[in-house]
Amino acid sequence: MAKKVLTVGELRKALEGVPDNLEVQLSSDTGVDQGEGEIIIESAERVTYGSTDYFDIYANDTGDWDGEENGE
Repeated sequence: MAKKVLTVGELRKALEGVPDNLEVQLSSDTGVDQGEGEIIIESAERVTYGSTDYFDIYANDTGDWDGEENGE
C-alpha cells in the first residue's frame, strides 16, 4: 500500500481554528510512536537549499524511560 505524504496545504487546512497553545503529538499505525520513553515534536520549519525544498517536523525521544539499553 502506497503512503501519502502530507503537504503544507493539507497541514494549513488541518490547523484552521486550532488554538496556538495546543500541544502537538506524534501517532503512527506502524508503532514508530511507541518507542521507549516519550517522543515529542521539538520543531517545525521550512528547509531550503539548492534544489531542496521541504517542510521538516523534528521529533525526538526524551530519553526518559525505565528500561536498559540494548535490552539488558
